[in-house]
Amino acid sequence: MKPKVKQISASRKQSPMASGWRSSTWVRFAFYALIGIVSYFLLLNPVLPKQYDLKPGSVSPETIVAPVTKIDQKATEQVRQEAAQSVPLQYRKDEQITSRQMDRLERIYDQIRGKATESVSEKEKIEQLRALIPAMSDDFYKTMVRIPEKEIPELRSVSRDVLQQVLSEGVRPAQLVQKREQAGRLLEESYSRGKARDAAGELVRALIVPNVVVDKTLTDALRETARESVKPVIIQKGDVIVAAGEVVTEEKIRELKELGLLRHNLNYRFYSGLSLFLLIWLALLYVCVQRFHPELHADNSKVLMMAAVFVLNLLAMKVVSLGQDLEWSTVGYCAPFAFGTMLIALLLDTRLAIWFGVLFSLAAGIFFNDERLLLFDYRYGLVALVSGTAGALALAGVRNRPSILRAGLFASFAATAAIVALHLLVPAEGDLRVFLQSVGFGLLSGVISAVLTIGFLSLFETIFDILSPLRLLELSNPNHPLLRKLLVEAPGTYHHSVMVANLAESAAEAIGADGLLARVGSYYHDIGKLKRPQFYIENQMQMENPHDKISPHLSKTIILSHPRDGVEMLEAYRIPKPIRDIAAQHHGTTLLKYFYLKAKEISGDSQVLEEDFRYPGPKAQFKEAAIVGIADSIEAAVRSLSRPTPGRIESIVRKVIQDRLEDGQFNECDLTLKELEMIGRSMCETLQGIFHARIEYPEEVSGKGKDVKNGVVG
Repeated sequence: MKPKVKQISASRKQSPMASGWRSSTWVRFAFYALIGIVSYFLLLNPVLPKQYDLKPGSVSPETIVAPVTKIDQKATEQVRQEAAQSVPLQYRKDEQITSRQMDRLERIYDQIRGKATESVSEKEKIEQLRALIPAMSDDFYKTMVRIPEKEIPELRSVSRDVLQQVLSEGVRPAQLVQKREQAGRLLEESYSRGKARDAAGELVRALIVPNVVVDKTLTDALRETARESVKPVIIQKGDVIVAAGEVVTEEKIRELKELGLLRHNLNYRFYSGLSLFLLIWLALLYVCVQRFHPELHADNSKVLMMAAVFVLNLLAMKVVSLGQDLEWSTVGYCAPFAFGTMLIALLLDTRLAIWFGVLFSLAAGIFFNDERLLLFDYRYGLVALVSGTAGALALAGVRNRPSILRAGLFASFAATAAIVALHLLVPAEGDLRVFLQSVGFGLLSGVISAVLTIGFLSLFETIFDILSPLRLLELSNPNHPLLRKLLVEAPGTYHHSVMVANLAESAAEAIGADGLLARVGSYYHDIGKLKRPQFYIENQMQMENPHDKISPHLSKTIILSHPRDGVEMLEAYRIPKPIRDIAAQHHGTTLLKYFYLKAKEISGDSQVLEEDFRYPGPKAQFKEAAIVGIADSIEAAVRSLSRPTPGRIESIVRKVIQDRLEDGQFNECDLTLKELEMIGRSMCETLQGIFHARIEYPEEVSGKGKDVKNGVVG
């Protein structure tokens, strides 16, 4: 089922006067920007975490819990540093040092042995040895130069073994004294000669140096492993940071700052995040409208109406969220989630309304997220989505305003079902009182939505001069003051309009145009005849035709004025513009042929201009106006037939359409030849149903005389 209002917008062409702001791209962007700006300020407070004005040493006025799960970077780094420092230094034995010291020992003994064979003074030997091994005691030098040559190999071997043993075990800097003492003991055990042993011991001790060094690469690797093995220090969502009445320490201030809960610590991340979220939101909305609703996208008045509905629904949810506290924690369920979707479904399109329901559900999840533990509270988002979608779908094919209340009740029951489902799925969420409270709020939500929809529907219809299906149905009520006036003062025109309505509605529906608009437009298309009803033949019952007594030019003036008179009367009664357009356009610029020919007959061909006997127009600008014009001419022509057979009816229908086509009356609307063929076929079927063949009953059986023969009965 195609949405009615969408077809009205799609079928009417914009006049030059309607151009400008209605089609301006910049104006369209401005309206979308309006949605974004208003949404930003309405959603900003719910999105921002609650901030506190606390300083070290102050007392917390309330218990502050973490709104999100977050890694405490500073505490984590501190723990990791401690873990790394707990790993001791790693050492490795440097064999090059061992080899170097052993080589040095060998060179020293080679020198000592060589000095023993030299024929120089002892003093010179001592000086030469001091140059080779500085910083030794005087006794060492004296003893070494006095050792007999034959004892040197043994002393050398013992010294080498001791030095090799000690260095092979590894010598750390902290062990240097201990290892040197160990070397002295080993030498005492291996060599018995006193002074030579002491000198060798001093030499070996001097050559014992640390050969176990710090392995920086291994140490760093082990410490990095220890750092990585430490789990991050996490501030869990819901953890108590500061209890009520607790003195705030520097550490607590640091944690609050880490979480962005300090008032003087402005966190631009939330502002930029909300801005990006709304940009995505608006981009999706823009693309959806542009791609799936191009007619709406091209008309900025409809975009403005869409923006107004959007903002109104957000404001309604915002107002309800202000009453949310610990005692009324579930008051958000009574927000009018379906209000916006129901208005969009009535004024614009049902599919667009469902998409709006998705956006409203996201907003509801933010507005009523009182715990602030997540950005969205899925419970309110789900209930808003179910309620809004149900309300929009329930309005398909509505016929009166009470149907809006029924749709609201349907949305209430849908919301209640979602609330019950959530309670069953998460039974720990609240007690029985909270559950019953939630159900009550859910039932109230749809009712509030329906009341707001009924209240704002008329306002939007008036401000934006649009026709919703409900408004059309109200205008089609025979008790409407203008239709009652037409029935009383111009009954022939009234019945003619009803016939035209039947023809126009079926033809419009046959080509996919708005049948309801065509029907209601037909009811009012000749309303201008109320100004002088006696001048129109359908109202001339048992009276002379006044046109017989006046000139064709005066008759022309009277007849041609009825579209303009009709528009003035419709404006006085505040009838919407599409109906006024049909009244103004249904004759287009057609020729008033009867009075034109009569004037030519009286005045002569050269003195009568055809343009003077044409309707002022404009020509039909949209399909429904053209269809009403065709139906108007066909109904009048067929009514004049004495015996309206199917063949004659079809001939007249095709002739009327062909004449208007050749006269260029359809040049300014988007009717195709195929659609004109479908219109003609539909009107033929409708007329044949009205002027169906009648059965002639025998006079002697019926007893009705002449009336029966003439087909009056039946």
